[in-house]
Amino acid sequence: MRSILILLSALLLSPIALADCSDEQTWCNTKCEVKHLGDDAAITGCKSKCVAARAACSTKSGAETAVEASKKALKNTESFFKGLTE
Repeated sequence: MRSILILLSALLLSPIALADCSDEQTWCNTKCEVKHLGDDAAITGCKSKCVAARAACSTKSGAETAVEASKKALKNTESFFKGLTE
């Protein structure tokens, strides 16, 4: 029964674009379970790729957040000096 639910979930959710890293990992794990149904070692190996992809996604997301925060800080600094010098 569980494998049927996993397969149905995989078929129904495939066109949905998953936005965050956690959802992407969950989706990856589900695909591993469906693709390697009954082969626990293969599922574990596949899920390890999902964990690596999650780490890369989280790192990229963190870097993008840091860049945006830096841009905002620069703009605030520029505004501060503009107010100070006018």
